[in-house]
Amino acid sequence: MRRRFNFFMITLVVIFFAIASDIFVVIQLRNYETRFLELYGSEQDGYVNVILGQINRLGKDATEEDITEIISSLDATASRYWTLSKGDSILFVKSVIETNRYKGFTDGTYYATETASDFMNSLAVNQVDHKIIYLDNDRFIASGMIFNWHKESYRVCLLTYDRVILEDNILLECKNLIIIILSIVLALLVILSMVMSRKICRQEDHIDKQEEHIVWQNQQIALLDEQLKREYAFSASKHVFKNTVLDEFLETLDQKNVYPLHFAVFETESLEARDEFFEHMQVVLDNHVLRFSMDERLVVLIFVRYDQEVSNKIIDSLENWNVRGLGNLYCVDNMNSYKTQFDKFWKAVAVQ
Repeated sequence: MRRRFNFFMITLVVIFFAIASDIFVVIQLRNYETRFLELYGSEQDGYVNVILGQINRLGKDATEEDITEIISSLDATASRYWTLSKGDSILFVKSVIETNRYKGFTDGTYYATETASDFMNSLAVNQVDHKIIYLDNDRFIASGMIFNWHKESYRVCLLTYDRVILEDNILLECKNLIIIILSIVLALLVILSMVMSRKICRQEDHIDKQEEHIVWQNQQIALLDEQLKREYAFSASKHVFKNTVLDEFLETLDQKNVYPLHFAVFETESLEARDEFFEHMQVVLDNHVLRFSMDERLVVLIFVRYDQEVSNKIIDSLENWNVRGLGNLYCVDNMNSYKTQFDKFWKAVAVQ
């Protein structure tokens, strides 16, 4: 049996595929953003090295305030700023105003998150490194290192808010275009799959109806064929019936009130003459003349609904030197049953 196309299952599969594709692309875009931040961090590391060079050129007479002045003189915004700490003490954060807020606090207070703390603990002397960290649920790309000054260890870091990098006009435009195009493609895929699935379902319904119609037609053809077979089997022009079914025919004609009937009895010279006589009757007689073989030589014809004058002419034309007529009986009606009338007629003819 042919399995039906499951419209809802295919649609759900396509929708699931679209959602999975969307999630996959979003993940890949996030990986792309992370990688882009990593590349930006490498460029940012070079800037930190430049600042370290300026600090090293201060000379032995420079003070800690000179280092802080260099850091505070650099361009700083809410999205990109510097931090400087000595040991665990914060010396500078973003600006003078912001620094005053953290006076007396350790750098652990500012870098309180796990990622930021790990980054600060991983810094090495005179070796710039970068890492993506989170501060107050905001993501930054941080570059920093440890440098020694007058036998004291200092940690300098440059933090850049990720949105400053990722929301650059060209980059953001490309990202948005990718998301928009992907969304349109996936939406079209879902719509197309629903349309095609529905169309296939309708075609299957049409095919099912066609198959049902074909089955019905085959059944009708079989019925017609059977009917034709039955009609051919009882066709008077094609068949010669035995005397054993004569009474049944007479009773049927009587019940259907068919009249008039004209009985005619013929005798042939031999069996071969009888067969030739039957072949001749197939040519000259129609389907309204019943033929019965009574024995090897006697033949009974029943003309159904024939005018007597017409049937008499046919009966006379059938006689020849091999065939002779023994008698005939024209029954105008069936007031007396046809079987009764024929039995009397047959007894009179059979004794001849």
